[in-house]
Amino acid sequence: MATLTLPEVFDLRLKIKELEEKINSGELSLFERCDFEDEVLGLKEKLGEFDRLKFSDEGECLNCSA
Repeated sequence: MATLTLPEVFDLRLKIKELEEKINSGELSLFERCDFEDEVLGLKEKLGEFDRLKFSDEGECLNCSA
C-alpha cells in the first residue's frame, strides 16, 4: 500500500465521520446502511495501516520532517 499523506489521513477521518453520521441518522435502508458500514470499515483499515507504518524500526515518525 502507498503511504498516505497527513492531509489524506485528515480527509479519510472526515469521510468516516460523515458516513457514520449518515448511518446513525436512521434515514437509510438496511442495504444502504450495510454499504456505508462496509465503506467505513475499509477506510478504517487504511487508517490502521497508516498508524502501523508511520514509525520506523527505530521508533522515529516517518511523516515528520527531520
